[in-house]
Amino acid sequence: MPTTLESLVTKYRRSGSPAQRTREEYATTLRKWSRWGGAIPLEQFSRKEIREFLDWVHEDATARHARNPGRTSNKVRSHLRAVLSWAWEQDLVDALPRFPQMKPQRDVAGRNYLTKPELNALYFATHQLKRPRGWNQTFSIGGYWRAALVVFFNYGVDTGTAWKTLPFHEPILWRHISWDRRSPDREIKELCPWGWLFYRRVKTDKTYWRPMNRTVRLHLKSIMPANPDLDAPVYFGGGTRPNNRFRLLCNLAGIPPKSSVESGEQVQ
Repeated sequence: MPTTLESLVTKYRRSGSPAQRTREEYATTLRKWSRWGGAIPLEQFSRKEIREFLDWVHEDATARHARNPGRTSNKVRSHLRAVLSWAWEQDLVDALPRFPQMKPQRDVAGRNYLTKPELNALYFATHQLKRPRGWNQTFSIGGYWRAALVVFFNYGVDTGTAWKTLPFHEPILWRHISWDRRSPDREIKELCPWGWLFYRRVKTDKTYWRPMNRTVRLHLKSIMPANPDLDAPVYFGGGTRPNNRFRLLCNLAGIPPKSSVESGEQVQ
């Protein structure tokens, strides 16, 4: 019986425990495959079919005015390569087809990086955040955002790690903070005088215990209730869309949207 890409992706996802976001990305690739009209059995899959599919993904992204069609095509390419490599290792296909070269893409990792003056302006702009309607927390919304910004800066996490904005997000809870010198993870032998912070990355679903520094500890202490519920979230004030509130904060700080070096398009 011919092997379809859909059935192979299903087996591949069941073979491990991918994060929710990863499963969604593979589902998106399958939808693109279906729209392209992919009905080729994998036994007949060759470099020619892969190239034609990736060219179509790139053209489709360009037609939809995507900001980085090359990156979209390369993401699909990485999905196909991972699935087919796994199928070859499991003897589900006899040979691994050669893949075409990656498409040129704009590297965007650093386009939203903030300078030190901008970070300082963003931090102090939290004092200008207005009290949301129905706000009943003990501390101001700016206090929560200052503590969040410090964690973002020190650990490189995003808003989905701090606030639960989607069902599969796990926000930082008070039980995720240890004030002890010794890490709750017994495999970590080092001692930290400021305590430890636990978090789960949104994209990879990996968990970490990371040492805190004096600044992180002070900011978390500043929003800590007198008797915190260990299962309660640490951060409030994110709203249903924390990224929108972050853009508002940028406006208050006078930080303009970043521009693409290539196109001049605003990308923040």
